[in-house]
Amino acid sequence: MCLKELRDEFLYDCECRHLAKGSLRNYRASTRFLLEFLERKQITELENVRPRHLRDLMKEKQDAGNTPRYINDLLKVWRTWFNYLVEEGYLEERDNPAKKVKPLRQPRTIIDTFTAAEMKRMIQFYDGKDFLEVRNKTIIMLLFDTGMRCNEMILMEPEDIKPDYILVKHGKGGKERVVPKSPALSKQLIKYCALRDGYRKECPTCHGNLFLSKTGKPLTDEAVARMLKHAAEEVGVSSSVRVSPHTCRHTFAQMQLKNGLDLYSVSRLMGHVNIMITQRYLLGIKDKDIVDRGTQTSPLMNL
Repeated sequence: MCLKELRDEFLYDCECRHLAKGSLRNYRASTRFLLEFLERKQITELENVRPRHLRDLMKEKQDAGNTPRYINDLLKVWRTWFNYLVEEGYLEERDNPAKKVKPLRQPRTIIDTFTAAEMKRMIQFYDGKDFLEVRNKTIIMLLFDTGMRCNEMILMEPEDIKPDYILVKHGKGGKERVVPKSPALSKQLIKYCALRDGYRKECPTCHGNLFLSKTGKPLTDEAVARMLKHAAEEVGVSSSVRVSPHTCRHTFAQMQLKNGLDLYSVSRLMGHVNIMITQRYLLGIKDKDIVDRGTQTSPLMNL
């Protein structure tokens, strides 16, 4: 079977599953790297791919200075592609070349998150009364208050907002979940939705997404990231923080854990497949926070 045709089919399937645009870009790039490497080895058919070819490309990337995390992310995509080919009957499980390739050891990295003061300043930055200002403030509050992924937020519709919670219909892997919303976020959503209704009357061709661009189209990951970075720059967020929607998600997880919510509940709210993924967010919690929390829950102090 022709590798290029199988790759095109795999990417089409990813599009049909409405994966995030960032994920689609990553899948295209990672599979292209592998195809180009195999073509240099004059391998164009699936039956000729061996585990050593994947290891050789990983070694080549390593020699080029790429980090273990980046290389392991490539391997994850290759595994996803070959697993798809197994599921579709193009490849026997025992012949899956990616199954026999181990990831590189990578150091644990601690992600710096926003402080409570930085969160407050970012929320207060967009304090105007027009549609875009209120929209931006609502987005920042929602990201911090729910821990939603950027793509999940972009695909939200007004009916996903329930009285006591938000229904996340487009979670990773197509899974639905519910996330709570605070009274502060509920109030802000009411204000935004009222402005949005007036905006739609002036722009009848608007899309049905909850959050819209100034031209009535759905937002993009890039537009949300630019809006966050602008706010962060203006209010003086620490340069050690990588400003992005995903860092808002990390901040949500760490603050929930520091505030006493158990790891299993945080994992459910985040929409993680298993609790092991959520445990990585514990790495960024400072020793002082652990000590302070441990003092509050001391057995002797709670007798």
